[in-house]
Amino acid sequence: MSSWYMKWKIKINHTKSSHLTFTLKQGVVPPITFNGLVISKVTSSRYLGLILDQRLTWADHIKSKRVLLNARRKSLFYLIGKHSKLNIKTKLLLYKTLLMPIWIYDIQLWGAAKKSNINKIQTFQSITLRIITNASFYVSNHTLHTDLRVNTVDETARLLYKRFRLRLSNHPNPLISALNSDTIPGNPPRRLKRRWCRDLNQN
Repeated sequence: MSSWYMKWKIKINHTKSSHLTFTLKQGVVPPITFNGLVISKVTSSRYLGLILDQRLTWADHIKSKRVLLNARRKSLFYLIGKHSKLNIKTKLLLYKTLLMPIWIYDIQLWGAAKKSNINKIQTFQSITLRIITNASFYVSNHTLHTDLRVNTVDETARLLYKRFRLRLSNHPNPLISALNSDTIPGNPPRRLKRRWCRDLNQN
């Protein structure tokens, strides 16, 4: 890689570079060097707004989003809380425009995470809807979502993934349209209980 960077006159700052290995295996990964300098190894890294962990469980990403969502909801509490003079429709609009975009970003990828991780965002949404409506404890989360016509996190992930697949199938670039395939090149074996993004396309 060093010779390629030198050829194209690309200067790399090794102090800001990190090495992340995506694997499910337990073992020692040999160090990666660049111009004779060892690049630091990390277990997770942020890229294009996503936090990628070495096992691709999305646990770090979802945890980070939940912390950010809690802080944002706290700053909006005087507008969506029970003492607010705004009606429910306006409160719901605030949620959809100021809070939902935070967790909905790239849900086509992390939407296939384990249910325990998805539930962290689903719990946030259920609590927020309960705050917006000032609902009593005996009102179920299902009733809140149904009456307010708000999709669950899993329903949102499936809906947006299907739209994403549709755009892929109509893309003029054959390499991009090939991503619409239901199979992965090489047909790797599936690990038990592990979901893939393509599973979101199933009903």
